[in-house]
Order: sequence, then structure tokens, then C-alpha cells
Amino acid sequence: MKRLFVKISAFFTYLINFRTIKKFQKINGKLEQTLEDREVDRIILKGKIVKMVRKFLRADAKSKFIPKHMRNNTEIRERVLAEFGEQMNKLDIKINDKLELV
Repeated sequence: MKRLFVKISAFFTYLINFRTIKKFQKINGKLEQTLEDREVDRIILKGKIVKMVRKFLRADAKSKFIPKHMRNNTEIRERVLAEFGEQMNKLDIKINDKLELV
């Protein structure tokens, strides 16, 4: 008998809070979609940064006679921040001194 009263009480509580529950479910759906879109944008930006750094370092140079350009980490970091700094701030991506994207 006690379980029946608990179930009836839970049902009426749900009916009283129905609009609030629906509103929060709608907001959570939008937030999940926004988070997924943001994560995709972050992955794409990190890929662009890696591609730019490889091109900037000429890491794909396979010639025995033409040496690869040697660049220090601060020069590479400043170049990345100059080119992608605004997008990185928007997506909350940081680059540390070891050139790791965080």
C-alpha cells in the first residue's frame, strides 16, 4: 500500500513539474548539439595548425641536397598565434612552449 502512495505522489510531482522538465530537456538538446559542433571545429582547427606547421618547417622535404629549415619553437609558436590566434581564443585552444595544442 505504501508503494502505491509513493508512486502516486511521484506521478503528481511529475505532472506539476512537467513544463519545467520539458524546458530543460529542450535546452539540454541544444547544448549537446552545440558542444558537438564546437568539438568538431576544434578538431578541424588543430588539423589546420598541424598542416601549417609542417609546411612552415618544410618537414616533407625529401631532398638530400637541400637542407630543411631549422626553426626554433618560439618562432613557430608566434607564427601559429599570428595566423590562428583569434580562432584559437574563440575555441579555447592553447599552445604551450613545447608546441602542444591543449
